[in-house]
Amino acid sequence: MATKLLWESFTYEAALIEGSLQQERHTFAVRFLRSRPLLYKLAERMLGNHEESEVAVQNCLEWASYGTPHFESEGAFRSWLVRVLMDQALAILRQRRRMLTPVTNYIFS
Repeated sequence: MATKLLWESFTYEAALIEGSLQQERHTFAVRFLRSRPLLYKLAERMLGNHEESEVAVQNCLEWASYGTPHFESEGAFRSWLVRVLMDQALAILRQRRRMLTPVTNYIFS
């Protein structure tokens, strides 16, 4: 009898946790979609390239979805996303520079 009550309690708590996680994922998606135009404009300014800007925004979404801290205000969440996007865009710029450096050294040597 006690085992059955314990199992029912566990199942109920698991359902509550799953519902909470689904709500958090939905909230994250809505907040990200609201911020997407800003993120894309920033990436476009930093990278000057449509395709790379899309990649940076996608990488931002992927990275942010794994480690989203809990933010009460929309502004704090958006600021955090902008920082994540800037890191992703800078990584693309570093990669671009690495790809160009050997060619430049070879041509001007």
